[in-house]
Amino acid sequence: MAKGNEDETNGYALQWKIENISHCWLKTREHVPSPKFTADALEGTKWSLWLYPKGDETENNISFFLHRERDCSGPDNFEVNYQLAFLNKNGSILKEKTVLKRVFTKDERWGFYKFEVRERVFDFERETFLPGDTLAVQCMIWKKKDSPVKPKHLYARTVFKENRRSFVWRINEFSSLKSSLNNKFKDDLIDFDLFLNQEQDFEKKIFLCMNSFDESIKCLFIKTSMADSKGKKENCAIHEYFPKDLKKGVLFTRLFTDTFMRCLPIDILYLECEYVSLTTSLLYEYFSSRKTSLKLKNAAFESRTGNGIGKEDSLSSAELVKDLKSLYNDAICSDMELRTTTKTFPTHKSILSARSSVFRRMFTNDMKEKNSGQVCIDDLEDDTVYRMLIYMYTDSVENLQFESAYKLFIAADKYDILSLKSRCSSFLKENLCPENACDVLVLADLHNDDELKSVVQDYIMGKREEIFCSQQWKDFMNTHLKLAADIMYKKIYQG
Repeated sequence: MAKGNEDETNGYALQWKIENISHCWLKTREHVPSPKFTADALEGTKWSLWLYPKGDETENNISFFLHRERDCSGPDNFEVNYQLAFLNKNGSILKEKTVLKRVFTKDERWGFYKFEVRERVFDFERETFLPGDTLAVQCMIWKKKDSPVKPKHLYARTVFKENRRSFVWRINEFSSLKSSLNNKFKDDLIDFDLFLNQEQDFEKKIFLCMNSFDESIKCLFIKTSMADSKGKKENCAIHEYFPKDLKKGVLFTRLFTDTFMRCLPIDILYLECEYVSLTTSLLYEYFSSRKTSLKLKNAAFESRTGNGIGKEDSLSSAELVKDLKSLYNDAICSDMELRTTTKTFPTHKSILSARSSVFRRMFTNDMKEKNSGQVCIDDLEDDTVYRMLIYMYTDSVENLQFESAYKLFIAADKYDILSLKSRCSSFLKENLCPENACDVLVLADLHNDDELKSVVQDYIMGKREEIFCSQQWKDFMNTHLKLAADIMYKKIYQG
């Protein structure tokens, strides 16, 4: 029995790909956070990676840190071993640094301000470090032993997407314009006013007044140009403004003298405004357990069959998840529809049958759903059905919050998706608070989750001085007398 305990999982391996990293527009001391992950085998602690593409001190170096989240379980001071690494396209290590026996408090990061020289990654050896403009990083984290045992593997992919929008203000008969002229531009990202005024000295000026802008906007370009006798535009000047400039309000002043206006071949002035916004999206998270044992050798991790963690297997798994999500998103060869009261979701019977015994019975027995090609789900919200399907296709849950986890737990129980139910149950346990404990207790009781029920009962007992005095508990006793009585019995029994 002792030997079996020694072989239990004691660590995690997160492989995270950051695509279009050259478009991230981050400055020094600005970081890209990875998805957060909870390490159940490490006493429920929660972690993330922080990458600073232009460094946390100077832009000459890339900074790389492991961060312990504030809202996590486990002791206040928690000791782990960890390794941070950059990988090549085959999954083998290009650069790594390992730290043994580092103590993390909650909301604390440890790592390296000078993990790698920025020029090496983005310039000198770009094809090696950034194939396809993608940086692959890896974090190994484990306890006690010299190396991880049966680590749980996690995969994530973050994509930066650059969006450009623009408009052109054409001002005819520019030289003869006497009165003020203005043009307003507004969309969901930016709101500004352009003013053309003639001063008392008969010189014309253009002013740009910023009203508001979205934080995703990283740069604004203002370009003036004039047309030649054939109508071809010739650039006069280009000005660039960044968020710190945008916050000043009035950004742009352009003076046009009489000499300039006499040079206008056909008396048309063009003012072009273009702005660049950046969006970041987590395309997937993927979790799997493996029985692979990794060992530490020459300060680098190697599997017993070669270098890297999972190597081709990990890349293949990630690609599989990507392809399956595309299969769902694009409704490729779909043969079944799930219908809520407001939306229809094209799906695949084979995927649903493989993931849910309830759906499998629907599609293999002579039931109406099999013959109609439709499954009516009028008791679940659109968002819940979408999250359930994403999990069934990719084994991942995206941006889970308490309310969505609560509803997803119900859906998972209804359709007998046990792994999803377990994932939601773990999330609810980790996010218990005095305000939601009673709701989770009722949920656990209704869906016969004895483990979750026991955890919530213990939590309420631990917070009884705060909870028992609340109005919520008084209401709970009126509506769920037996559950409340069970808690009170525990209080009396435990003294």
